[in-house]
Amino acid sequence: MDSDGRYHALDSMRASMMLLGIYLHVVVGYSGDGHWPYIDAHPTAALNWTLGVIHAFRMPAFFAMAGFFGALLWTRRGPASFLANRARRIVLPFALFWTLLFPIIVAMVIVIQQGGGPRPPLRLHPLHLWFLEYLIFLYILGALGAWLLPGVHRAFRWALQQPYAPAIFAAFSFLPLVLMHGTLKDPDAFVPEWRILVAYIPPFTFGWLLYHSRDLLPRFEKHIWTYLVLQVPAFFLYGLTSPREHPYLKSAGNVLLCWFLIFAVLGLFLKYASRPSPRWRYMSDSSYWLYLMHMPVVVGLQVACRPIPLPAIAKIPLVLAVSVVILVITYDLFVRPTWIGALLNGRRYDRGIPGPLRTSTSPRTESAAARPQSA
Repeated sequence: MDSDGRYHALDSMRASMMLLGIYLHVVVGYSGDGHWPYIDAHPTAALNWTLGVIHAFRMPAFFAMAGFFGALLWTRRGPASFLANRARRIVLPFALFWTLLFPIIVAMVIVIQQGGGPRPPLRLHPLHLWFLEYLIFLYILGALGAWLLPGVHRAFRWALQQPYAPAIFAAFSFLPLVLMHGTLKDPDAFVPEWRILVAYIPPFTFGWLLYHSRDLLPRFEKHIWTYLVLQVPAFFLYGLTSPREHPYLKSAGNVLLCWFLIFAVLGLFLKYASRPSPRWRYMSDSSYWLYLMHMPVVVGLQVACRPIPLPAIAKIPLVLAVSVVILVITYDLFVRPTWIGALLNGRRYDRGIPGPLRTSTSPRTESAAARPQSA
């Protein structure tokens, strides 16, 4: 933790999980698998294995960070400020950006259908913003449970210090995965699905409790490479097992893969990204906007690239790179120094992407507690 109260490594990890979603959605459009408004007519399965890995651990890792920063905010500012902050930084952006994006995505789907593409159903849906809806419920549960959790801190600290800690926490995620036949699913509608909510309670609770045992954060820098090695057989167990024939084995592979990666990735960020960095700070600040707005940009570029005579594997890096450039430019020009930036980042910042010799922009008045712990 820096002198300004920021956990730089965890903040960077939270942002990275958010940005991984952009990669995931670009690849899904060219994989022939999954749910996305655009599905290429000539897909490739070359990167499907990356989708499996990312999908297995990205959102649980993100919700773990959300729990950590939620507990930080609750502890530092108290219940009233916690609820007001989460309403301003989560509920309001969810309502605002969904109202803006849903008509745009519907129009895009209609254009894709007219062009002979697949016909995804037109219905009310939270889109890629579903995580904000579920985060609202998790914060409510976190607030309600704040008075009940002190009794489990000792057990949590004991479990966290064991070398086989990922397996212990994986056990709490096992049953929810069995109920989803071994694979985390995305919601199908606005009405929250209890199976999905229950699946994210263990990682969110893990993060919440971790804040109260933050003196043990150095523990994650141990066994990093062991966990990375152990996630390989877990990945094959998860990827090669049929969900219909062996849902328990597939669920076991999924949760072990998930928690080995959470521990390993958290350890990597703590080891290599704990120092203040203007570039990491800019990436973290911009990640909320990039993720919220990436869907129409990515889908628009995928449609625009449809007639280009390139294989899908070549279009993936093209669409990804151009999407990120467009999103970063719009963030720097129209978000960072404006009221939108104040909504998403807690305050306005001066424009400008930090260079190698450039120092950080004007100092932040809010701590990491006020950040939008969302992906």
